[in-house]
Amino acid sequence: MIDDDDSLPLERDQDIGDLKRRIEEAAAHSRFVDFRTADGAEVSVLLSPHSRVRIAVLPFRLEAVDAVQPGGFDDLPADLF
Repeated sequence: MIDDDDSLPLERDQDIGDLKRRIEEAAAHSRFVDFRTADGAEVSVLLSPHSRVRIAVLPFRLEAVDAVQPGGFDDLPADLF
């Protein structure tokens, strides 16, 4: 999240330590930081000493995996009834 704007989910393999280092360097001198979001968009953000950046590393959620969820009783084997 940058300046309380919408959050920008990052790619799963993003090097968070490197991104934080680049943000710190950019904020000291008002520079752009480039990164890729989880949906593949390439983002450039201008950071300054007056910008506020929040990075949160969230735990893996099964809902995020593209998997077919059971639909209820219709998905159960017939011999269970």
